[in-house]
Amino acid sequence: MILPVVKYGHPVLRQRGKRIEAVTPEIRELAANMLETMRASAGVGLAAQQVGQPLLLMVLDTRESERPSTMQVNGAEADIAAHMPMVLLNPLLTEPAGKEVGFEGCLSFPGISADICRAESVTVSAVNIEGEPLKFRCGGLLARVIQHENDHLHGVLFIDRMDSATKVSLGGALKRLQKETQADLPPVRKRGARGLVASRQA
Repeated sequence: MILPVVKYGHPVLRQRGKRIEAVTPEIRELAANMLETMRASAGVGLAAQQVGQPLLLMVLDTRESERPSTMQVNGAEADIAAHMPMVLLNPLLTEPAGKEVGFEGCLSFPGISADICRAESVTVSAVNIEGEPLKFRCGGLLARVIQHENDHLHGVLFIDRMDSATKVSLGGALKRLQKETQADLPPVRKRGARGLVASRQA
């Protein structure tokens, strides 16, 4: 099932994900729906926050991109295609090496993109959708996508990593998107001094 992708301005994008303690049928269904949603949106990665679920869960598939990637398992080069699509639960990124500026977009920021500086390579430890631990080192696009989605899992957005000049140049577009998103949010009820009052989520 294709899920609606949450846009910038929705508070869930700033929520830190909760650790997944077990691979339940609900988690399997969510991961499958996230993969379908990512493909339908022509994306290469998607975090649970982007479909309104603050969990430590990301999905990715870099096979359709022309941008190169590298992957090593137990120190040996791995066939990336054989590991795709990839579902990562409770990922932990360690041993960042090098710096590289690269182009990034985000499904939660339609029409907005920028060059972002990230580590050239990282080591990833996680649990797969079968509940099995996995560990690998990656570089290129795969490393960039995983770092981008891992930021989402901790409430960090790629605009937080833009240089100040880029962020200023995109300020108008970001404010419009944020305003549109917040205008579409359902009202929540808060108890004020004179009883229950309706207000919009911020």
